[in-house]
Amino acid sequence: MSRTFLRVLAQRRPATALTPDAPPREELETVLRAAAGTAADRPGLSWRVAVTTRRSAPELAAALAGMTRVPNMAAPFPRLKGKQLRRLAAFRGALKWASTGGLGCAVIFSPDDALGSSRKEQLAAAHGARPLLEAAFWAAGWATAWAARDGAGEDAVRAFYGLAEDEKILGWLFVGRPPRAAAADHAATRPTPGPRVTYL
Repeated sequence: MSRTFLRVLAQRRPATALTPDAPPREELETVLRAAAGTAADRPGLSWRVAVTTRRSAPELAAALAGMTRVPNMAAPFPRLKGKQLRRLAAFRGALKWASTGGLGCAVIFSPDDALGSSRKEQLAAAHGARPLLEAAFWAAGWATAWAARDGAGEDAVRAFYGLAEDEKILGWLFVGRPPRAAAADHAATRPTPGPRVTYL
């Protein structure tokens, strides 16, 4: 039994904050392959990941705010009121959220009848992708923060991600480095109390 693997599972945890650093694409894909494991080949996975970087964060923020395009924040906004003003405020808030860390991984439930299991079982397996991804990123030296967001089923967001009719976003795993002041604490080994276990 690998003690390294057990340590990764025991010590992984979300970061309280993330820097704008992001893994390069080659390293990112290595982490994603590790999280998917051999199940990605046969019979397949009921989830997929869509990655946004800080460069594409404005497009995601616009979709989250219900906009069809990114507003020009450098231009003056005379006579804005009501719905327009609320959408602009929503865009600003969504942009700050979507720019968390260096990149965001949207975990998408993507059912497939060819997998030979029920939709309920596939959804449970898709929810299991989150701890796998967290552990894989932590093992590679990256910090993560999980987030869900109301309104993720809106048409603009679905169009942004190109979701099929039966797909849905389960949440976002943001990736970066822990801030320098918190890096040592984030990587420090902590005692693990363990789950409640009953032996019969």
